[in-house]
Amino acid sequence: MNIRHDVSGQRFATTVQGGDAHILYRRGPNNAYDLYATYVPVESRGQNIAEQLVREAIHIAKEEKVQIIATCPYVASWFRKHPEENKILSTESGDSIIQVF
Repeated sequence: MNIRHDVSGQRFATTVQGGDAHILYRRGPNNAYDLYATYVPVESRGQNIAEQLVREAIHIAKEEKVQIIATCPYVASWFRKHPEENKILSTESGDSIIQVF
């Protein structure tokens, strides 16, 4: 799967059946990635696409030596299921924006 880091659009995205799947982010304290919304088209759900987007965001954050803020409910849930990656989580919190798609 080819995941693009669209810096100007502040998202990690890939083209899948039904359109683009993505995680939107904004930069938080200490330049952390505040991952605040995840979307996968209905036609492509259940294929671990959102998980791959999270893993790519983690990979990029590690390369940049910055942390992640898990504002998005999916991302927060993913980190609860993968505590081995919790070291990259910021203790700062993002805005309380919840977007449902």
